[in-house]
Amino acid sequence: MSRLLAVPLIALALGATAEAKVRWFHSPSGNIQCEVAYHDSRGSYAFCQTFEPAASATLHLNGHTKLCHGGACLGDGPENAFTLHYGHSVTIGSFTCSSSTSGMRCTVGHHGFLIHRAGIDRF
Repeated sequence: MSRLLAVPLIALALGATAEAKVRWFHSPSGNIQCEVAYHDSRGSYAFCQTFEPAASATLHLNGHTKLCHGGACLGDGPENAFTLHYGHSVTIGSFTCSSSTSGMRCTVGHHGFLIHRAGIDRF
């Protein structure tokens, strides 16, 4: 009987882990790097940074975007990041990020940000 109870518990644990997704990507120019996580151990968010100018934006599931300006806002991206070509998008959980020549646009619902060389626009 305890054996039958263990199977559903293992299935639940594996299901929660299987839903967790994290993807890293960058713009074709390499100036914008992003990380999108959904049900990761650190939470659910879309984070992008630019090197010129040094700034970053973090979009949370509730639609709130936190901005940061300066070198302290930047981190090192992983080596396995892929190029998100202009005109392409990636969806991770509730987040969608789209690459264009005007910057990287990340959204959750109707809220998000556009990060580009001229700065960061929230909406």
